[in-house]
Amino acid sequence: MAQQQSAITDHRHFQNAAIARAPKASLLPSAVGEPVQVPDFGGESFDAVMEKTGTVAIVVVKHGKVVLEQYYNGYQRDSIVTSFSVAKSMVSALVGIAIRDGHIATVDDPITRYLPELAINDQRFTRITIRNLLEMRSGIQFVEGYGSPFADASRFYLTPDLAGKIKGLRIEHAPDAAYQYSSGDTQLLGTIVQRATGVPLPRYLQEKIWQPMGAAYDASWSLDSQQSALPKAFCCVNARALDFARFGQLYLKDGSFNGQQIVPAEWVRQSTQVREHAGSSAASRWNMEAPNTFAAAYYAWQWRRPPVVDVPSELGVKPSHDFYAEGHLGQFIYVAPDEDMVIVRFGKRYGNAWWPGVLGRIARLNR
Repeated sequence: MAQQQSAITDHRHFQNAAIARAPKASLLPSAVGEPVQVPDFGGESFDAVMEKTGTVAIVVVKHGKVVLEQYYNGYQRDSIVTSFSVAKSMVSALVGIAIRDGHIATVDDPITRYLPELAINDQRFTRITIRNLLEMRSGIQFVEGYGSPFADASRFYLTPDLAGKIKGLRIEHAPDAAYQYSSGDTQLLGTIVQRATGVPLPRYLQEKIWQPMGAAYDASWSLDSQQSALPKAFCCVNARALDFARFGQLYLKDGSFNGQQIVPAEWVRQSTQVREHAGSSAASRWNMEAPNTFAAAYYAWQWRRPPVVDVPSELGVKPSHDFYAEGHLGQFIYVAPDEDMVIVRFGKRYGNAWWPGVLGRIARLNR
């Protein structure tokens, strides 16, 4: 989700569905005080840079222990932060769980099996699969439109009738022809999970992930309106930084917590794996965002993977083992498996920092 007027406090202005914390919070023991290496910012202190860049929370979990936990710009441990598109990675997890539980047959199901109203507008919707939505290769016309109040992402964000917006979607081109980041694709995924399970998406998150992983705090998911009560699936899970770190820890451990397989391990592997596709360009074949720039990233099933090195012209480089969830204004859950580490950064703005590089650097310094 990206729009110029949105803010980390927007949950205060929306209707929100409650997500209850676990009856007993899982242990996330503190090892704060142990030596932690942080990047050099040209003589400025780490805390000064975090404050200046609009950071509100940074949490580093290594070997299951919190080794760094700092809050800035008036925020503290129990402050609510809005996830924005970090929620997309949670929706992906819920798709995997719904498939495991038999509510959805396969990622290759046509989306019209669950959203038949789309086929009324255009029979070409029957060719789009859940896999296409996960990879953001649906071919559905959707303008993300960073900063524009007239873009589709902004309209979806502000509408009191998401169901109406879904019915109005149109086809731009055939599915799987190209990658295009689209919050609309994730909104369809969340709506499919809700339809298939018969359970409101926030409650499904509560029952299948939030409580089983031992969330310490209540959370919420913003809705389009009280009357419609359709969750903004593409964004807007509102919670505390430590519980977002718990979600990252869940993916670090292949979907398992305390001997319980919460997210299927194979789903975790599949949803963070880079694939090669057919396509007219190298960027399209690799599902690559911002190719040939320092901000390049591979897009998997609602998760991103950074490249090992600077991306060459033909994108022949392999992705690193790290993966991350990213949200507007610089919300990140960064998972570094080789270092057994999860790093959470949430902020009021990006602050002109390439956060995947900064967070990856923290992981490398503390391996």
